[in-house]
Amino acid sequence: MKRDSVGVGSRGRESAARELILYVEDDDDNWEIAELRLAKRYDLLRACNDEQACRILRERHREIDLILMDIELRGSELNGIELTELLRGNTLPERSLLPSYARNLPAIGKPVLFVTAHGARFTRVQLLLSGADRVIPKPVDFADLQIALRELLGST
Repeated sequence: MKRDSVGVGSRGRESAARELILYVEDDDDNWEIAELRLAKRYDLLRACNDEQACRILRERHREIDLILMDIELRGSELNGIELTELLRGNTLPERSLLPSYARNLPAIGKPVLFVTAHGARFTRVQLLLSGADRVIPKPVDFADLQIALRELLGST
């Protein structure tokens, strides 16, 4: 199913005991697979592009426990690395050229996990220096992802 707007996996935030994960992912198939694999344990939100991600982060940054971030976001002005740098409070060299929706985002200290097929294009060090806490390559090994999520969220 094609989603042009924000998708909410599971049933939104149904319980305070469940962590809320924002997945910034432009590919519908990747989102649907992640939703199937993660919705039993986590509440999920989806942003299909940088503008949706900025809107969700402005509105719900206090509720979000972790961000899964794709690097290449088709149809977006900013990629996942640039978004992560903004969320970490880093000043981008071309900040004056930022789209209006990306200006003055709240700095977020929640874990960011890159989920990307572009791991060969960037070194792990480059990705971690941009503000990511972990990097998971695509295709996603969901056992590895679950381990990383548990470690980053401090859950069992």
